[in-house]
Amino acid sequence: MKRPGFTEKDLYEEQADPIKEIKRESEMPIGYCFSFPAESLPNGDAKLLRWTKGVDIKEMVGKPVGKSLVDYLNAHTTPPFSGIKVINDTVASLFAGLTEKDFDAYIGLIVGTGTNMAAFFHPDKIKKLEGKYNDHPWIPVNLESGNFHPPHLTRLDDTLDSCSTTTGAQRFEKAVSGMYLGNILKGGVFPFDEFEETFDARKLTTIISYPDIHKEKYVRVARWIYRRSAYLVAASLVGLILVLVSHDPGIKRIRLVAEGSLFWSENRKGKNYKELVMEELHKLLASFGRIDIQVHIHYMEDANLIGTAIAALS
Repeated sequence: MKRPGFTEKDLYEEQADPIKEIKRESEMPIGYCFSFPAESLPNGDAKLLRWTKGVDIKEMVGKPVGKSLVDYLNAHTTPPFSGIKVINDTVASLFAGLTEKDFDAYIGLIVGTGTNMAAFFHPDKIKKLEGKYNDHPWIPVNLESGNFHPPHLTRLDDTLDSCSTTTGAQRFEKAVSGMYLGNILKGGVFPFDEFEETFDARKLTTIISYPDIHKEKYVRVARWIYRRSAYLVAASLVGLILVLVSHDPGIKRIRLVAEGSLFWSENRKGKNYKELVMEELHKLLASFGRIDIQVHIHYMEDANLIGTAIAALS
């Protein structure tokens, strides 16, 4: 069965209804894209569970992240805002994929400062729901895949983790995402060499793109870190795809909307990140005998904005 899609035509028809338009003017829904672990609340808001990616505002943990924004806006603007839909950026990318209907499944992917995945699941596959919402055809699930602990990390990853403020957490994210890749080279492999204080994935990509102006040892290690990150992302995608197919063997065409500066980064002297991910993904799918599955990776301008708008209007 095809998942429901959402097209621009649908959005225009929704906006063209004058009765709904009048109602919308009085209600003014807000979509809020929030890129940290949070628990969805029945009213559309979300309670912050913990900070990641180096952010740590302790007084916000455990509180609704949307309420304060709505309260502030209502105190300073008219007409008032009636409520808010808080969704993760990965779920926003997932929703953005619904603008094309001709696919059997959808995945949202972030590989930038952090990393995460999202997909649609039938409620009966989500144990924590305990049978609730089984009348809903699909539930969007933020997988928080950045907190997965891969079984084949190295002592370099252990060193980076032990020096972080979130020891033991976000192990996959620390091995993959842009915020941490530079530190694997700087603090893990060459801890006694001099580097810039801020050394992220962009600096790492500069080394592999301009090898003639950097030490050979830096270039070699930077390429390994860059390639390993892409391969880990490919492996995580294949794991998710195999789960989706096990739930629905009819899945053959998957649309993946990917966001993040690292995923779309360019390597002037070799394969870009996306190319590395796709090559490894196809190789892994073939190893599982699933060459029949087609994965279409798309870049969408303002994907998070589009997906958040869909959430606010739904």
